[in-house]
Amino acid sequence: MESKDKQFGLAYLDLSEADDYLASHDGHVLGVIGFGRHTSIAPAPIWLDIPVLGGRDTSLEVWTSDAPVTVCDQQGFNATTDGNVLFGSISLEQHAGETLETLAKQAYTRIFEFIDQHDYRNLLRVWHYIPQINDDENGLERYRSFNVGRYEAFVANGRSIGEESVPAASALGSDSSSLTIYFMASKQPGKAVDNPRQISAYHYPHLFGPRSPIFVRAMSAKLGGQHFFFISGTASIVGYETVHQGDVEKQADETLLNIRTLLEQAPRNNATQGRMLFKVYLRHAHDLEVVRAKVQAEFGVACKAVYLHSNICRSDLLLEIEGVYLYDAQ
Repeated sequence: MESKDKQFGLAYLDLSEADDYLASHDGHVLGVIGFGRHTSIAPAPIWLDIPVLGGRDTSLEVWTSDAPVTVCDQQGFNATTDGNVLFGSISLEQHAGETLETLAKQAYTRIFEFIDQHDYRNLLRVWHYIPQINDDENGLERYRSFNVGRYEAFVANGRSIGEESVPAASALGSDSSSLTIYFMASKQPGKAVDNPRQISAYHYPHLFGPRSPIFVRAMSAKLGGQHFFFISGTASIVGYETVHQGDVEKQADETLLNIRTLLEQAPRNNATQGRMLFKVYLRHAHDLEVVRAKVQAEFGVACKAVYLHSNICRSDLLLEIEGVYLYDAQ
């Protein structure tokens, strides 16, 4: 059996836990992302102005590796590598007269150049945080404008749009002033997983904008001493349509059913032998207790969840859940 110190890990931490955890993983920290109130107590290269719900001001997302980590910051990226994965982030300010479409294309063009240069060509997981995600920009919702720019970058960089080359991903609103993207890339591709209850996002009809979102529903990969099952942003969508509009309880049930459907395809579908970590995004803070009760009833103590107050990529969605299921490799 793998020893406990030979793992690739993820933890969601309160500030009271951060110092000891980071000290115990010194030299092995791939990335730290802060949500909520910015603090210098636990430094993080990425801070997102997204309120944390449930009585906390701040939550830290910490990625670690069993192998020694080296820094490879350059070209505007904060990035690290353990020789197995490349973990990086980029934040771009949107200037007057600049569209989010242009900014998205610029961000993805730079990401592709960066991962290719370091020979980690396979994007496994990408997280996007978009200011004013549901607002109008030149007659188009900003998220849909973002999708156009992302698509143009894929095409311009010769990336095919299909399960062979599309990562798991999520896109949420933030109160930050910059478009912030962080990502994990590897030298070896993961295995894309789709949801039979849903149309592949990159096949959405033009009803949802000039260009479809580019992500797979989940991605399976072996990293270090662990298997990771990355679950993309998942919501109350069947086929390609939002269902149960205006009803947070039914949307939560549908979202959890979609996650359950994905987990059934995980290489080892046994929550008692692994861990699940979720970020749960709520459009309305007053829905916290209802949604938290449903998540806990579904997954129990095997699940660690952080609840965040954020706009969702569709204005008729009241919540979205993304996360990771991980377990020791044999």
